[in-house]
Order: sequence, then structure tokens, then C-alpha cells
Amino acid sequence: MRVIVCAALILAASCGGDSSPTRPASNKTVDVFTVVVAFSPNFVQINQGDTVRFTIRPTNGEGHDVTFDKTSGAPANIPVTLNGVIDRVFTTKGSFHYNCFVHPGMSGDVVVQ
Repeated sequence: MRVIVCAALILAASCGGDSSPTRPASNKTVDVFTVVVAFSPNFVQINQGDTVRFTIRPTNGEGHDVTFDKTSGAPANIPVTLNGVIDRVFTTKGSFHYNCFVHPGMSGDVVVQ
């Protein structure tokens, strides 16, 4: 009897009758780290709505910033941080270049599809 009841419950749950919309795929998070005077990786390609998680660690006692070029849709800049993990969600498609002005030449790119 239990097998029949369980089978009936599974069948009812998997069959029609539920008019709720299909759940969208969850967005992903991509990690970018500061390694000495570089972002690693310094290029990431993500989908619209995905997150880039910047893990910032000091270099010789100095922090890092993440300053995006003035591009429409770019997320907020990250001020100079000594130690921290800071997320930025990319809601606009495009190419977003960023720099660390504490360390000239330290830069990266995020391409959002």
C-alpha cells in the first residue's frame, strides 16, 4: 500500500496542475583576486546578472582599488581596500575595463554577454 501511495504522490507532483513559472537559472559568481600587483584572472567573460567577487589582499602593506572606466552600465567602483571580499553584479551587457590606481598598470576587463 505504501508503494502505491508514494507512487501516486510522485506522479501527482510531476504532472500538470502547477501553473507556477519555470524558475530561471541561477546566476553565477566569478572570483578575481589581487596577486601582488595584478588581478587574477585579469579577463573574465560572464552573463548579464552574474557577479564578480573581488578578493583584495595587500601588497607590501598597500591596498588596492577597482576603478571602472566611465562606461554606461559599469558597477560602482571599489575604494582602496587593504583586505576584503567585495561583490559587483553586472546587470548591463558590454565590456568593462578597470584599473587599480594605487598600482599603475594593474588592470582587468569584464565582458558581459
